[in-house]
Amino acid sequence: MGILTQLECEYDIDDVEKFLEFFRKMCDSFEPLIIKLGANALKYKEAVNELENLIHNTAWAARRLHLNEITDFCVFCEEMMIQAKRFEGPASEEFTDWMLLVSDQFEKYCRSYENDSSVLAAFNPLIVNVPNIVSL
Repeated sequence: MGILTQLECEYDIDDVEKFLEFFRKMCDSFEPLIIKLGANALKYKEAVNELENLIHNTAWAARRLHLNEITDFCVFCEEMMIQAKRFEGPASEEFTDWMLLVSDQFEKYCRSYENDSSVLAAFNPLIVNVPNIVSL
């Protein structure tokens, strides 16, 4: 039984669909927002706020399904966005590269559910190397 099938057996189908909808929307929006982080100070602030909101919504939906690994990763990323708000922008290259790793991880997790994989994708350990410089 795949991880999506298991969710559909254990939880209300509307909650599962809402989770997948939030997750896919976040994944589809991540890279364009990462590019926006490096543009200028105004776009940096807008992108950080949008990223935080998307991550928060995904965490909320994952929490309802008791998906602790997804929830924990979202909370970690949400905290990073809160820290990023303290800076004026634009994003440093180090932060942009790190955000691309995060984006890739979210995409792998999302595909694990969409493809009804037997297990969740492995976590990329490079993500724990949080950037020292967030903004220029």
